[in-house]
Amino acid sequence: MSKATWNIVSIVTAVVFAAIALVSAFMGGCSSTVELASGSTMPMKCFWTFVADTYVSVAGIALALVGTACTEKTGRRLAGAGAIVCAAAAACLPAPFAIGLCANPEMHCHTTALIVWVLCAVAAILGIVQIAKAGPAPTDLPARRL
Repeated sequence: MSKATWNIVSIVTAVVFAAIALVSAFMGGCSSTVELASGSTMPMKCFWTFVADTYVSVAGIALALVGTACTEKTGRRLAGAGAIVCAAAAACLPAPFAIGLCANPEMHCHTTALIVWVLCAVAAILGIVQIAKAGPAPTDLPARRL
């Protein structure tokens, strides 16, 4: 992959992670609180899910932007692998085995999670493309002399 194409793919990956961060931060979880047995209140678990998603996607943005500086095949593959790991982590946080969402499927946190899952799938696909096309373009290689 040429340097220009690589930079475009890396920047698009950073934009997708920025979209995940914005969706998680602004759409986020439910704004209502849960009343505890002691009488105090605390945010619902979906609130914490999307706070964690925001931080994971910020790490994804950083990895994607570091990927623009990589010129070697190994560094480019590691940037792609980092994008896949951050996308997988952000996608797993709303799942029931991680932090999870509210029990009521009609609450808006489920819509937010759906948008996050779609964006995570796009980020993972971009990471796979980065790993597969990590090598330099044949025109960028030095000429072979016999």
